[in-house]
Amino acid sequence: MTKKIVFVLAVILMNVKLVSAQTLSVGPMVGVNVSTIVDDPTSKYLPGLNLGGFLNYSIDSHWGLSAKLLYSQLGDKSKTVDNHTRLHYIQVPVTGVYYFGEQGDKFRPKLFAGLYAGALLQANNADGDIVIQPDGQKAYNNLDFGGLAGLGFNYRLKSRTWLNVDAGFNRGFADITKTSNTTYNNLAFNLNVGVSFPISEK
Repeated sequence: MTKKIVFVLAVILMNVKLVSAQTLSVGPMVGVNVSTIVDDPTSKYLPGLNLGGFLNYSIDSHWGLSAKLLYSQLGDKSKTVDNHTRLHYIQVPVTGVYYFGEQGDKFRPKLFAGLYAGALLQANNADGDIVIQPDGQKAYNNLDFGGLAGLGFNYRLKSRTWLNVDAGFNRGFADITKTSNTTYNNLAFNLNVGVSFPISEK
């Protein structure tokens, strides 16, 4: 699944570059998540890490597309016992972006919204043990998908090199567990910081 996600992202990159390399930029990104599991009454928020890369494609002076490939730590803490569940995902968020201001401005606030897909790498408890069901099978589903929205800004560091700051939330649509008739979904608030560099110069 991870190889498929990387392949899809590479195809997107190559096709967008063919359209207009002058409006395409890529870069590294790092950030934090504060996540929980929706509809679990014993769940409270757990901090985690976001790490990966992103690409931005500007359609015109105000509209653009963004895609990320992230290692993302989600999960939750327990309200009733001293324990937590750490869910390790590879996530691919794809969003539409609206930039305020004008193209030559140094500071560009933005809004974004879109969808994400995630592949679960592993689920661990506070001791580092893999979380399984009593019958020895995995307790969590391999795939997750959902929606995301947020706001942020881009700040020009030098010609066509931008600081990217995003703050938003992700809400899962898929049931992440295999252990109950109740549907449990991921919910995370995140703050990410990255630096984008142009693919090619004019």
